Amino acid sequence: GVPLEQVQFDSLRSRVVMVPQDGFLFDSTVADNVRFGAPHLSDDDLVDAFASLGLADWLDQLPDGVRTEVGERGESLSVGERQLVAIARAYVADPDLLVLDEATSAVDPATEVRLQRALDSLTRGRTTLAIAHRLSTAEAADEVLVVDAGVVVQRGPHRELVAVDGVYQRLHASWMSQSR
Repeated sequence: GVPLEQVQFDSLRSRVVMVPQDGFLFDSTVADNVRFGAPHLSDDDLVDAFASLGLADWLDQLPDGVRTEVGERGESLSVGERQLVAIARAYVADPDLLVLDEATSAVDPATEVRLQRALDSLTRGRTTLAIAHRLSTAEAADEVLVVDAGVVVQRGPHRELVAVDGVYQRLHASWMSQSR
């Protein structure tokens, strides 16, 4: 590693990508919005990226594939579909550190399955910080930090945290009872 004081800001910015809760899309095509993360990629490269994320079927459903216009702020796509584009953008940027800030929170159940599959591909072999209220996101993490009132109150893998009395176990029990 390199000491943080020696890292150039531009270098750091190019190595960290954030996928926010509501990914911003430009009034252009799916391709242009994804290409924002890697301007040198061709349309064929982008199609391959969607396939690598397990999203080829979704892309095929769009009227013009990667050339589909998304409208201002992505208005022609659902919230979940906008997230798929944001995840593809992060994927092609190939960051060292990926920050997912509530990336699945506003997604319908059908899109969540697609989104989770894409996130699995995106996060594989990559340092990822996932900020989430959905416990389904936490279940897949190597380590979970439970924050209550701004303080880390528990830390560990999901399987250990559900086995001990605490905030996480109570949240998990509540989540499980609601999902039945």
